[in-house]
Amino acid sequence: MSQKSGRNYTARTLKILWGRAAGRCAVPECRIELYVDSTNHDPIVIIGEIAHIEASSNSGPRANKTLAKKERDDYSNLILLCQNCHARLDGQKNRNSVEQIKQLRNAHEAWVRNSLPERGKSTTGWATILLQGPHPFDLEPTIAALLPDFPSGNPLLIKVDPDKESWPSIQKRLIEQIDRLLRTDDPFDFRLAIFPLAPVSACIAVGYYLTNRPCVRLFQYHRDDYSWSWPNEAAPIINIETTGLHVSKATTAGEIAICFHLSVSITEEAIHEVLKEPLLAEIHVTVPSIGTGWLKHQDQLKKLSQVARGIFEKCFSHYPKASKWHLFYAGPAPGGVAIGQQINPTMCPPIQLYEYRHNRVPMYHPSIVLGEGKI
Repeated sequence: MSQKSGRNYTARTLKILWGRAAGRCAVPECRIELYVDSTNHDPIVIIGEIAHIEASSNSGPRANKTLAKKERDDYSNLILLCQNCHARLDGQKNRNSVEQIKQLRNAHEAWVRNSLPERGKSTTGWATILLQGPHPFDLEPTIAALLPDFPSGNPLLIKVDPDKESWPSIQKRLIEQIDRLLRTDDPFDFRLAIFPLAPVSACIAVGYYLTNRPCVRLFQYHRDDYSWSWPNEAAPIINIETTGLHVSKATTAGEIAICFHLSVSITEEAIHEVLKEPLLAEIHVTVPSIGTGWLKHQDQLKKLSQVARGIFEKCFSHYPKASKWHLFYAGPAPGGVAIGQQINPTMCPPIQLYEYRHNRVPMYHPSIVLGEGKI
């Protein structure tokens, strides 16, 4: 027999669903208002449809026979759509999985939150950091990326050019500039937008010195569109794999390497050109589609941060006698800031960062050491 929920939605569920969706279709290419205003002769007409992510009945699209009746009509299993998008998502069952539809709803609700002023923050702008490499970039697209919010005051421009300045000098300047920024505002209260297009060592270091206490928004430069704005689309399925971590605690002293393969693969040859001695561990973080186009959505940065934090915590507990960590990062600039924020300066040993250049030997050169002397 086909079990069906009867669509018994509670008033609370309806309020949450319609409120978080702002009364609009959750599909980013659509997002029409799901009601038609009243006229002199006719009332308001609701044209939105409440769709089940896992089907209301056992024979419906994406059915889960183990799901209880109450759970089928719970907010966690619902999404607000227009009639056309509802029919398309249900009709193309293979293309629209449960996980993809949940990500679609979450992305839409994030879009609603980002498109509306925060409660109590409607007059508060964003402090901005322009983290710039050897080539300058235009300020105007960064302002557009913050809309409907706005920058607060002049941006902090941090220029990084290792061909003209030594890494120790760059590191000293980064510490001073970030320290001044954090001293001018309460780090728990102010909002910071970062637009990074600089060597990855500087990006990781900026994240490290900021810590994960301030409210930070990171932006990626989309070269094809000449834009810093995140596309209004659902987050892709995010798979980040970690290999090389020991299950048990290592009792010997030594050093470890942590390698992030996001934009390109870091070869064993390149690693061992600079690390001649045997390592306690060589930990690799990879994604299924390694390439410069990997980063497409803010949620990928959130997931990357969570993975990085978990790795750093496990490294601290699994390799307590490690005297140094070597961090190789091949990925987008905002990802560097994100993982730098996850490094706990009070728990980790000194961390050696590296900068890559194809036409030199070794290809990875030491740049900044984080935590040396616990600066």
